[in-house]
Amino acid sequence: MKRTYQITIEKPLEEVIDLFNNPLNFKHWQKGLIDSKNLTGKIGQKGSKRNIKIKTSVATIQMVEEITAVDLPHLWEATYRSKGVTNFQSNRFRESVSTVNKKELKQTVWDASTIFKFSGMMRLVAKARPQIFESQTEQFMQDFKNFAENGISVYDS
Repeated sequence: MKRTYQITIEKPLEEVIDLFNNPLNFKHWQKGLIDSKNLTGKIGQKGSKRNIKIKTSVATIQMVEEITAVDLPHLWEATYRSKGVTNFQSNRFRESVSTVNKKELKQTVWDASTIFKFSGMMRLVAKARPQIFESQTEQFMQDFKNFAENGISVYDS
């Protein structure tokens, strides 16, 4: 299952990447994030891994994130593995400029693509309810946009 997404954030690229790349902000735009623990000495670099626990509307999922490419501010890729599901995630960022009332405003365009691969029982779940997997990335992106632009957090303290 492959999907692509795009969202425009009304903030300059540098500000967006600072928010995106800061682990302290993850809880503000990754709804349901319960826990995140680094598994390697390197944090946020290519090859680094962390264990993630997320509560979704369906279940609580534990997965391992491995960062596979980092070329910020333009590229960040990772692979997420959990029982029966592997998700390859690619995120590309670029700055654009819009004009409002003759004033130029910097924006960031975020393009994301996901490829999900399933095994075992998860193949059946993915066939029966693909929206479970398809909507997660889109929701994270929208929540990030709300956090970056308006300071709105999804964190349930």
